[in-house]
Amino acid sequence: MAGSACALFHRFHEAWTDGDLAAVLAMTDPDVVVHPLHGVMYSQMEFRGHDGMRTWYGEMTEPWERFEALVEHVVDTEAGATGVVKMVAHRDGEGLFARIGVDMEVRDGRVAALTASDVEDLEAELGIARDDNT
Repeated sequence: MAGSACALFHRFHEAWTDGDLAAVLAMTDPDVVVHPLHGVMYSQMEFRGHDGMRTWYGEMTEPWERFEALVEHVVDTEAGATGVVKMVAHRDGEGLFARIGVDMEVRDGRVAALTASDVEDLEAELGIARDDNT
């Protein structure tokens, strides 16, 4: 898997969880385009470039004491990788989680686009059995 889009998918989400925005940006194309699933939760429906990535990262993580993006499943695709990510936000000793589908477009070894999708649709498309314990 070394060098594959799946490996990049894992490294990107691990850096996000570690709070390492510098590493996230190093893996991201300067012209990256991000489409979050729950756009109404953010200041924009689309975030562009490294400045957009910084804004999105802040809006997603700053309200929480700790924020995790845990990869549950990922496969290489023609354009990059697609997978299921469990987002876990921690505050006041409690956790809030959501599972989302993420399509990652890769260009020249860097993240060129991230598009969130409905996890149930993605699981059906990939033939992943839903784990009701997550």
